Amino acid sequence: MTRQERAVRTREALIEAAAQLFDRDGYEVTSLAAVTAKAQVSAGALYFHFATKADLADAVTHAALSRLRRIIDARTATRTDGHGHGCGDEDGGGGAVAHTAGGAEGERVAGAGSPASGSSASGAGADAGGDRVGELQQLIDTTHLFVRGLSRDVVLRAGFGLDGAWGERPVGERAVEQGPVGRGAASRRVGGDRPPGRWPHVGGGLRGVWSGWVHEVLTVAGARGVLASGVSAGDAAVVVVAATVGFEVLGAQDPVWLAPDPLTGFWTLVLPALVPPPVREVLRAGGSTAAR
Repeated sequence: MTRQERAVRTREALIEAAAQLFDRDGYEVTSLAAVTAKAQVSAGALYFHFATKADLADAVTHAALSRLRRIIDARTATRTDGHGHGCGDEDGGGGAVAHTAGGAEGERVAGAGSPASGSSASGAGADAGGDRVGELQQLIDTTHLFVRGLSRDVVLRAGFGLDGAWGERPVGERAVEQGPVGRGAASRRVGGDRPPGRWPHVGGGLRGVWSGWVHEVLTVAGARGVLASGVSAGDAAVVVVAATVGFEVLGAQDPVWLAPDPLTGFWTLVLPALVPPPVREVLRAGGSTAAR
């Protein structure tokens, strides 16, 4: 193993150890000594990568952001051009940027309206299904991947915990929004300059990325006429973000909230109000096969 490879592994071990301790004990209680002990590295190795605990928390936040964006991208199966021809497969690729409304316009979810997903492909379902409702099934599937990720991935969970505790940290120690992290990094901190909470950003951070993506997907669905009459994309997004972030917050205290059933129950309850019956027939509240 080369020196560079050892450095990368050490950094990853420190981030993983810090995430476990932040998740279990909280940011304020966790000490750097506890992190080095859990990661089984020396204090010198820690300070080589991270000058302060805030820098380490920034690294956990960025790792969680990367994993969140992989979840967002994971259900994008095919990008099509203006003529409907496939332009490449992105499933599970771990893209670095959340989709914009314009980018989502040409996307569809693999299996939506197909026998593999258990959706109807005939009658009214065929008229409303397929590509036209792809964004909605993508949204449902991604919320399931999101909640499952929170249940299984301590780095993702710790990142959201740090995001939620942002207001409790001194301005000089608040997580960076983007850019490099660690010792000597010229990072842009959100601190007192954090966005004021205007929709869809809701104050920036991981929850801002998530809520913005939900808003964009529903905006595309609304533009395609998939939502029920009188339902705006903005109102629908408020409901979905409030519920999914609620599962995230409650799941930090009781893992039962991160099980599949509560989220499936939410979608079962909401879909009749969100979309007309022909569309509802081709959607799966529990997620399509690919999301399970």
